[in-house]
Amino acid sequence: MKKNKLIKHTAIMTAVNLVMRAAGVGFNAYLTAKIGSSGMGLFQLVMTVYSLTVTFSSAGVRLATTRVAVEINTLKKNDMNKSVAMCVTYAGICGCLIGFLLFTLSDFISIHWISDSQTALPLRILSLSLPFVAMSSALGGYFTAVEKIPQYSAVQMLEQIFKIILTVLILGTAAEKSSLYSCIAVVAGMTAAEIFSFTLSSLLKRRAIPAKSNKPILDIGKMLRVALPDAAGTCARSILLTVEHLLIPKGFEKSGEGSEEALSAYGNIHGLALPVLLFPGAILSSLSALLVPELATMNEKNEKEKINKTVEKYLKKSLFFSIICSLIFVFFAPLISKLVYKSNEAVMYIRILSPLVPVMYTDMITDGMLKGLDQQISSMRYNIIDSALCVGLVYFLLPRYSVKGYIFILYASEIINFYLSFGRLIKICDIRLFSKQQEGNATVFRRIQC
Repeated sequence: MKKNKLIKHTAIMTAVNLVMRAAGVGFNAYLTAKIGSSGMGLFQLVMTVYSLTVTFSSAGVRLATTRVAVEINTLKKNDMNKSVAMCVTYAGICGCLIGFLLFTLSDFISIHWISDSQTALPLRILSLSLPFVAMSSALGGYFTAVEKIPQYSAVQMLEQIFKIILTVLILGTAAEKSSLYSCIAVVAGMTAAEIFSFTLSSLLKRRAIPAKSNKPILDIGKMLRVALPDAAGTCARSILLTVEHLLIPKGFEKSGEGSEEALSAYGNIHGLALPVLLFPGAILSSLSALLVPELATMNEKNEKEKINKTVEKYLKKSLFFSIICSLIFVFFAPLISKLVYKSNEAVMYIRILSPLVPVMYTDMITDGMLKGLDQQISSMRYNIIDSALCVGLVYFLLPRYSVKGYIFILYASEIINFYLSFGRLIKICDIRLFSKQQEGNATVFRRIQC
C-alpha cells in the first residue's frame, strides 16, 4: 500500500512539474510577443536577482519542515500544529529579512549590479513576495511529509493559472506602454500569485493539520539543525554558481580565437542540450523529494534493514531508467533535436553529454536519500566543494581550452559530486552491487558495507 502511494504521488508530482514547465514555456512565449524583446530583457535582468533572493529566503525551510513533521508523526511526542507554526514563522522571518534588504538596496543593485536603473521598482515590488514564498515553502514541506501531495499539487496549479490570468489582464491594459510598465505588470502578477498561493496553502493546512494538543512544541534546535546546514549549502552554492556564470563569458572572451563561436556553443549546451537531457529527470526529481520523508520516517524508527532495501531498490531503478534515457539520447539525438527545436544545432552536444545522464539522474536520487537520512551537513559540504571546484576550473581552463574545457568541467563537476555523495551513502547503508557470484547452489551478493 505504501509503495503504491509513493508511485502515485511521484506520478502526480511529475505530471504537475511537466505541466507547469510547459505552461512556463508557453507563458514566456506569450510575454515575448506581448512586451517585446526589450521588455523580456528587462524582466530577465530582474529575475536574475530575484531568483537569488528567493534562494536566500527559503533555503533549508522546506527540508526542515518535512523532517519536523516526520518526527512528530513518527514519535507522537510533540504538537504538530504549534511545531509547524514555528517552522512557518521562521520562514516568514527569513523572507521578511531578505525582502527588507532587497527593498532597501534595490537602487544600489539596479545601478551597480544590473547596470539598469529601471529595474529598481520591479525589484521593490518582488521584495513584497519573499515572505510569502518562504512560508509557502515551509507549508510545502509539511504537505510532503504528511502525504498531501495531490492537494498541494492542486494549489501549485491554481497559483500558476492565477498568475497567468492576472498578468494577461494587467498587460491587456498596457496597450503601447513602455517596457518598464510591462515588466512592472508581470512582477505585480507574480507577487499577487505568491500571496494567493500562500493563502490557499494556509487554508489547506487548517483542514489537514491535527487540532492543538497539550503536547509541547518541538525544540527549535532540532529544526535549526536541519535548516541551517541546508541553507548554508544552498546559499553558498547559489553564490558560487552566480560567480561561475559571470566568469564563463569572460573566459570564452580570453580564449581569443573563435570566442563568438564558443559563446554560441555555450548557448547551445545550456539553452538546447541540457534542457532536453534533464527533461526526463523530472520523474526522478519528484521521487527524490518524496524519498526524503519516506527515509526520514524509517530513520526515526531505526529500521536499518528497511532503509537498506529501499535505498538499494530505488538506486537500481534510477540507474536502469537513466541508462535507458542515455541510450535514447545517443541514438535518437537528431530526431529529438528536430522535433523539439526544428534544427540540428543541439545534436552534437546532446550526444557528447548523454553519457552524463546516468550520473546526473542517480545523483538526484542520492541527494534526496542523504537528506532523508539526516546527512544534510555532508550534502552541504559536497555541494560547496563541487561549486568551488567549478569556479576554479572555469577560471583556469576556459581561457585556454574554450568549449572543450567547459565540457570537461561539466563532466568533472557531475562525477566528483556523485562520487562524494554516493560514497557517503554507502558508508551509512549496507547495499548490494549488481554482480553475483555462484558458490555451490547459493547465490552470494557482493556487498558494500560501512
